[in-house]
Amino acid sequence: MSKKTIKELAEEIGVSKTAISKKVTETQKKKWFTKIGNQFVISEEGQKVIKSMFISDKKNQSQTDKQTSFRNNENQVYDSYFYQEQLLAKDKQIDMLQKLLKEQQNLLDQQQRLTLQTNKQIEQLQLESNKKVEYDFTQTDQYVSNAATEDNTEPAQVKKGFFSRLFSKKG
Repeated sequence: MSKKTIKELAEEIGVSKTAISKKVTETQKKKWFTKIGNQFVISEEGQKVIKSMFISDKKNQSQTDKQTSFRNNENQVYDSYFYQEQLLAKDKQIDMLQKLLKEQQNLLDQQQRLTLQTNKQIEQLQLESNKKVEYDFTQTDQYVSNAATEDNTEPAQVKKGFFSRLFSKKG
């Protein structure tokens, strides 16, 4: 391992030059960095320490990512359970509403049948009432016509002549 520039070390670690500059303190820069021309070169000891800084950061980041991923998975499991519970509740509600709808339809059907039956009975009663009224009228007409004929016959008998009535042989 030889001395490397900041750019070379940044490419090797997979970070930017700025990240390395921000991570290293001024005292560490004085200790590990030397200027050759217009470039800073990092000593082998500095390279090891800087690599370990970023590797530990990457480990911490990966642990944080794992923890976040685990939390996300936990949340997803909880959400999934919650949604399943909601779906079951909705299914029960739908079943109850379907039963209620069937019951309502059955009641409506029964009501319509009763209404139809009642209307038929009312119609029959009206027909019977009309027939009875017609029968009563015909009976009354016959009674009146019989009475009229009887009235007609009696006056014929009563209209006998004066002498015939006077000298009739009734017992």
